[in-house]
Amino acid sequence: MILTHRLTGRLSLTRSCAARLSAAVLAAVLTGCAAAGPEMTLVKACPVAAHAEADIASCPEAAAVDRRPGAMRDALAALKAHGLDPAAYVASTADPEAAWRLAATHLRFGAVDPKTMAPRREADPTLAEGTASLPPESGAADYRAALEAMAPASPVYAALKAELARQEVVLSLPAAESDLAAAQVRIDSLRAGLERLRWLPRETTPRQVFANIPTFEVVAYSGDTEASRRAAIFGQLNRQTPEFSDAMEFIVFNPWWDVPESIARRDKLPQFRREPGAIPRLGYQVLDRSGNVLDAAAIDWASVSGSNFPYHIRQAPGPANALGQVKLIFPNPHNVYLHDTPDRSLFAQTQRTFSSGCIRVENPVALAGWVLEGTPGWDQARIDAALASGAETRATLAAPISVHVVYLTAFPAADGSVTYAPDVYGRDASLLTALAAFTAPAAGSDLTATWSLSAPNSGDCVDHG
Repeated sequence: MILTHRLTGRLSLTRSCAARLSAAVLAAVLTGCAAAGPEMTLVKACPVAAHAEADIASCPEAAAVDRRPGAMRDALAALKAHGLDPAAYVASTADPEAAWRLAATHLRFGAVDPKTMAPRREADPTLAEGTASLPPESGAADYRAALEAMAPASPVYAALKAELARQEVVLSLPAAESDLAAAQVRIDSLRAGLERLRWLPRETTPRQVFANIPTFEVVAYSGDTEASRRAAIFGQLNRQTPEFSDAMEFIVFNPWWDVPESIARRDKLPQFRREPGAIPRLGYQVLDRSGNVLDAAAIDWASVSGSNFPYHIRQAPGPANALGQVKLIFPNPHNVYLHDTPDRSLFAQTQRTFSSGCIRVENPVALAGWVLEGTPGWDQARIDAALASGAETRATLAAPISVHVVYLTAFPAADGSVTYAPDVYGRDASLLTALAAFTAPAAGSDLTATWSLSAPNSGDCVDHG
């Protein structure tokens, strides 16, 4: 009766099923399987009478008791396809449900806390939702499917996951050591990329933009279909572009450039000291703290220092403007955005780390045309007219577009293959170390997500002038 009570209390069996299970358990005990205990996995293995086995088989809840622990463990094998180590979850706890829930949480939010990485990445605000719910069914396929559903659904994630499967096959084949080493390097790149993609928000818009730092590209997607791909320039090694996600809300044609104070002190002041004539020639204006335009020629720039800089600098629209003809704004704490540039020859370089944090895009006017599709009143003719006017003109999107600034050393190419790029900022090593050091918590631990949102990277998007 104790065994029966534990079964019915734990699983909430129906009265008829409980009665049949009581007979089955009693039959098992009478045949010498008293050590079977309350778990039906052991009971079913006992040589019970035929009618007892039939009673167990006719009770769906009993079948769930029989299959559930093994089914959960079997489902964890799916983690390998996502670049995670199933053994770390299986070995961490005797409780398969705890291991499964943790694995589901890691597929949903990532195994590594993004705010511990340098530079920090903001975590998905939905992180506080906690761990995954168990699926209503009990087979290994059900638990595997539930795990898979927790992974990102983006076309970039799908491409990297498929490439990881191909590289795992390469690694398993007989080959020269150099070939195997190269395959392992690619696998490491893919594992790091998949983890970073798990950090991204899941609430995204039908159209998305991925700005990938290592491959120096900005790629737009309509659903799962690539809409455009453009070369891009990202932050210098000492002014790195941060990783984050936000929503594009508006575009500015012929923008003024309000020079961030940090670059005004660090870059513009030395330039103005060397060549005061550059101020009018390049379209700069010097304002006091009250917003009044000053006569720049009357300022003794040699007496101005970075610690005593009582001015605000801005640059008028025009051919010399650092932002070019257009900027695409997705408001964020980093003050990073996409924009044009007058220095278009730099797009011919292989390693394009020339900006001070913002993202310069090749042919951004065409990208703006794609962004404004579906926004009433903004066809190509209206865009051309706005540009020709020379005046700053703002276009607000009819619907926001998700923008993800990512750091993926493995990234899908236009032809469907995956391109591998150098780790230009050296960010992969620390992430791979964190993934390798992962140890799942013991049974009974609180598996709800405990990450807090990180503070944004300090500093401005400070670009060239």
